[in-house]
Amino acid sequence: MLGVGWLVFILYLSGQSYVIRKSRMLVLAIPAFLSVAVVCWNPAGMFLQINNELGPVKQLQHGPLYWVMIGQLLLYLSVSLILLIHKLRMKDESTRQRQMVRTALIGLFMLAFFAIGDLLVNIYFIDLLNNYIPLISIGLTTTAVYIVNAISRNRVFDIIGIVQRDVMNTMSTGILVMDENDVILEINKMLQPILKLRIGDFFQPFSLAAQFKDEPARQLLALFESQRMRPMERLEVELNINFNDICYVVVQSAPILDGKKRIIGRVLTFQDVTELRMLVEETNSQNELLQQRNKELLVMQDELSQANRKLEQMAITDGLTGCFNRRYLLQQLESEIVSNIRYGIPFSLFIFDLDHFKMINDRFGHLAGDEVLCSTVQAVRRVLRPTDVLARFGGEEFTVYLPHTNREQADLIAEQVKMTVEQNKVPSGIGDGVVSVTISMGVRTIDRFDLDNLTDPKSYLRELMAEADAALYEAKYSGRNRIVKSKLA
Repeated sequence: MLGVGWLVFILYLSGQSYVIRKSRMLVLAIPAFLSVAVVCWNPAGMFLQINNELGPVKQLQHGPLYWVMIGQLLLYLSVSLILLIHKLRMKDESTRQRQMVRTALIGLFMLAFFAIGDLLVNIYFIDLLNNYIPLISIGLTTTAVYIVNAISRNRVFDIIGIVQRDVMNTMSTGILVMDENDVILEINKMLQPILKLRIGDFFQPFSLAAQFKDEPARQLLALFESQRMRPMERLEVELNINFNDICYVVVQSAPILDGKKRIIGRVLTFQDVTELRMLVEETNSQNELLQQRNKELLVMQDELSQANRKLEQMAITDGLTGCFNRRYLLQQLESEIVSNIRYGIPFSLFIFDLDHFKMINDRFGHLAGDEVLCSTVQAVRRVLRPTDVLARFGGEEFTVYLPHTNREQADLIAEQVKMTVEQNKVPSGIGDGVVSVTISMGVRTIDRFDLDNLTDPKSYLRELMAEADAALYEAKYSGRNRIVKSKLA
């Protein structure tokens, strides 16, 4: 067990503790545990036995297992020696690390010297001395004293405290450490000029709060009061102060607990968050600006959408009467004629013209003529169904597309349109006079279908429009104010 312990000590002292794992420690300790078991069992006196026939000094006889143990001990010491020599030969090691290795190496030689001396004096030369001398115990004590002295002289373990202090002093966060009696144990350089406290002083919350004014002082006192009421909790408060370039400080109070969750001290941290706070405020300002711009963009987008809708509406409607224009009607018919022919859906077309409209313009003026056109469109819309499409084809000529409409339905709707327009009265703009107009109409109903027309729907549409237009001209030449159905229908 001495060999295992020494090997582990050498690994730690030489900075190679990273190689010590639980699995490796178990493998290293197996021979030692076996030796302990053999020592306790001592089968047939193969480790040690007492020969009462010999003198008192020579009665203790060493068996073969004793020498196995000695060999095992030498093996542990040899491995330790190899590790130290290898570490000493590494050129990239620091001066402090090399000094630690030399200390361990000298301690190993001292222990080996006393162990070999104990073996020679108490086994091979026991007859000459006639007495047992505990050299191995003396060697352990001497080696321990030397190593402790070397560690103390070289301040090997002080480096941890030095590093911790250096790390604390280089931190931008102020740190104050107290024990359970509120005595200051440590305070870093960042905090010393601000709080004017020293190590060993008794920490008093009122004295600390007195270094601030108004609201920050009240916030600190409230923090320490909450700390007194809830000592196990981590508490935090943000102070708005004015110290040099520092404007915002976050103060945290946290307990220091031992392994049994008992409070053994407390740490206060003071963190300057001015830059972060300014960044947050700037970010909030930018976010507000972005939100305002987003609102403006949404308004612009809505206005643009409305303008687009108006443009789309203007592109398909007549600017004077508000009904659809020629372009929209032809596009609608081109797409629907294909479906109507393919599925055998009857439909009808009206083309009507206002009778003697030029005379109205000449007698009452173009404004009155425009009013007649608009009033006629409104009257026709009252008769048509929601699915019917009324379009201004040009001048005083209009076209109506009636989907899902057979001959009988088309004739009925055509008569209603003609009668409604005839009964419609439009103010002339001259006194109380009114203007009444009539229309001439050509009707084309399609209820018989030829799939060959699907090969060129545009040509077929032109043919239908020509037939309806021919019926319109026949109505005009027959005396006007009448309806003529296409003879080809």
